[in-house]
Amino acid sequence: MSLGDLLNAKIVRSQFDSPAIAELSNGIKSDLSSDWFEASRFHFSTSYTKVKFDGYMDGTKDLSFADVQWDKDPPTRTDKNFPIVPTVIEQEATQFKTGYTLSDQVTLSLSIPYIRQSSEHISLEPGFENFTIVSQGLGDVETAISWFKRLDENNHLLLSFGISLPTGSIDEKGDTPSDGSDNQLPYTMQLGSGTYDIKPAIHYLGSAGNWTYGADLNMTLRTGKNDRDYRLGNVYKAGIWTRYTLTDWIMPSLRIDGIVWDEISGEDQDLLNSKLPVSPYPAAVAKPDNFGGTKFLALVGLRLKDPRGRLEDTFLELEAGAPFYQDLNGPQPSEEWRFAASFVFRF
Repeated sequence: MSLGDLLNAKIVRSQFDSPAIAELSNGIKSDLSSDWFEASRFHFSTSYTKVKFDGYMDGTKDLSFADVQWDKDPPTRTDKNFPIVPTVIEQEATQFKTGYTLSDQVTLSLSIPYIRQSSEHISLEPGFENFTIVSQGLGDVETAISWFKRLDENNHLLLSFGISLPTGSIDEKGDTPSDGSDNQLPYTMQLGSGTYDIKPAIHYLGSAGNWTYGADLNMTLRTGKNDRDYRLGNVYKAGIWTRYTLTDWIMPSLRIDGIVWDEISGEDQDLLNSKLPVSPYPAAVAKPDNFGGTKFLALVGLRLKDPRGRLEDTFLELEAGAPFYQDLNGPQPSEEWRFAASFVFRF
């Protein structure tokens, strides 16, 4: 999975600020305020997300690195073992987001991510027995419009429509065991999708006493193929969450997310190695069929805020969790854990 997907599944990978739900990225939602529209027409947030992958899965079966690596002893190559095996993959995104409230129902927002990714490898190639590749830079910028609907005093809906622009690089290169020293990196190490992506979403928010709760449904729909003749898979995500106001300062939360994403359509020809027997793919992350799957995650969070004076609409939120179920088209790197921190303020 690319980091662009993770920000919406995400890492990865809903990205909309609004009058009713000030921060939805990484599952973080603000409380409603009756005078929010008059007091806070601009809102800004910054967030940091980190996701770690360690290990492999094929379907629901866990695989060791030895299961995935083609070691030539015995010398049997299949379409499920590879001469190069990424081991630990870490993906990080720092995201800057701003929004402006046009009216008590309509909000515009802009999100700009900066991405850093690293991947450790084991390999049979002399001189590349152990190596690490890194990519970093601007990701895909997203703009969105959202519409807020108050159903009654305690129940609300937010409809959003976003477009992701292909500003993230899909031409990242690095030193790998392939011929030469400046080779195209696999899909997982690219910084964007290379396509214009449509991102519709619907969010429900309710409250009862000290409890706030909600449900989210959002999608990332790819359009066409990029300049390297492939298209990342669509992403579909649904989630439920709840938050409890323990004190005016402390609000713990719990969230469950379900994510389904498709395999890659087409392929980057620069990732193929025709010299390999049986299969031209040097690593699982270079094979389009080894993307896509289903996962469910459980995440716990903590919101910290000072309810006094000018800081009333400012808060810090921390969230961490891990998958409790994964069914992956594989062999595919499996997620181990994720962490996110967000800071939100309005003016």
